[in-house]
Amino acid sequence: MLITQKIDTPEYRALLTPSLLKLVKLFKANQYELRVAGGAVRDILLGIIPHDFDFATTATPEQVKDMFTQANVRMINTNGEKHGTITARIDDIENFEITTLRIDVTTDGRHAVVEFTQDWQLDANRRDLTINALFLDFEGTVYDYFHGIDDLKHRRIRFVGNAVQRIREDYLRILRYFRFFGRFAHDNAAHDEDSLRAIRDNVDGLKNIAGERLWMELKRIAEGRNAGPTLKTMLEQKIGQYLGIPSDADLNQFEDHWQQCYQANPHAMTILTKLFRNLNEIGKFEQRMKYSNDCRRISQLIINNRDSISILDSSSVDPLKPYKDLLVDMAIQDSTAKEKIVELLKYQHYLTEAQQLSGWALPRFPVSGESLASKGVERGPNYKIILDQLREAWKTSHFQATEDQLINEDLPNVLNNLINTNGASSTTTRKHTDTNSSTSSHPKKSKQT
Repeated sequence: MLITQKIDTPEYRALLTPSLLKLVKLFKANQYELRVAGGAVRDILLGIIPHDFDFATTATPEQVKDMFTQANVRMINTNGEKHGTITARIDDIENFEITTLRIDVTTDGRHAVVEFTQDWQLDANRRDLTINALFLDFEGTVYDYFHGIDDLKHRRIRFVGNAVQRIREDYLRILRYFRFFGRFAHDNAAHDEDSLRAIRDNVDGLKNIAGERLWMELKRIAEGRNAGPTLKTMLEQKIGQYLGIPSDADLNQFEDHWQQCYQANPHAMTILTKLFRNLNEIGKFEQRMKYSNDCRRISQLIINNRDSISILDSSSVDPLKPYKDLLVDMAIQDSTAKEKIVELLKYQHYLTEAQQLSGWALPRFPVSGESLASKGVERGPNYKIILDQLREAWKTSHFQATEDQLINEDLPNVLNNLINTNGASSTTTRKHTDTNSSTSSHPKKSKQT
């Protein structure tokens, strides 16, 4: 039953750019209907200015192309045409994706064979959630065929029409349900029981969804509002086994973890890694999700270090010292090491310290190849060992030791230790006369407790 609502808000008026009004005038002159569709309408009703707009029309793709050709409107990205989408670029300023109204003739659980229609309600009926099945014309009228306006007002998340049918058309809608619930539902809101039942009965359809698509939705859920309780409820529906998540993960502990770190805006992997006990479990998740190397490195860093390093007590000269040392070691090969270690601190619920490390400027290691060469140290089998030991001395000094101190005070001891350990140094060095030099004398800060 169609419900309409008239609006005239700042968010609606912001939509009406000169380029869009030119497009609207063209459709009207050719007697085709054009409306804003889906998420943009939802956001406008919520007082949010949308970043992306989708448009729907009663004109077929061929009619749209003919109209644009005659009006000398440039068309781009022709890949969408087989799905009924034509993209127009108006005044070489704005792009507009315009899709012909359609119905799904057959689906395989992810992709559909579509048939074009001029019936707005039939098009709304094929969309996923009631709050995403709204249309808006350019006189400010919102068209609602499935009580989406009321659901949006009360922050209810429901499938359009028959939940089982909507899910079987595209099983990825299971995760989309939870993403939108986490984003829009009120705190402590109850889930629609019919929706949860439909999800439980059809969850095995997720096994055929590509990992990349699953990860896109899961990442948004994990980084979104109310991620902890939303993910807990989601995994209680036995979804985890299709995402590579252990079926026996402690969900209460997981939700508590989110409660303690969500205010620091953690990365999705900082939240999700709590579900995994070891690298073997996270490895299965990585294979299923197919996400980026950066995501993989965050989870591996967390698992490898979450129990082995921690903040030093308040009497220490620098409570963050273990994390700074780790950063110095990692930064040699990873320019984004600081961001990853900050996520480790968030994972461990050291939120203030995470902010402190984020603002800390990593000092430059003062020893160079040129300074080593000046002392007769040439590249060879022990060259990296020498550099690593000098770097350790620098770390021990709380990064205060200068190049002169490291070269003149620490280097002789490093070379002597190599000779004593190996019998003879395999690195060509100068014939130094200070082989009996004592431990370096440059000042060190007090030992950590």
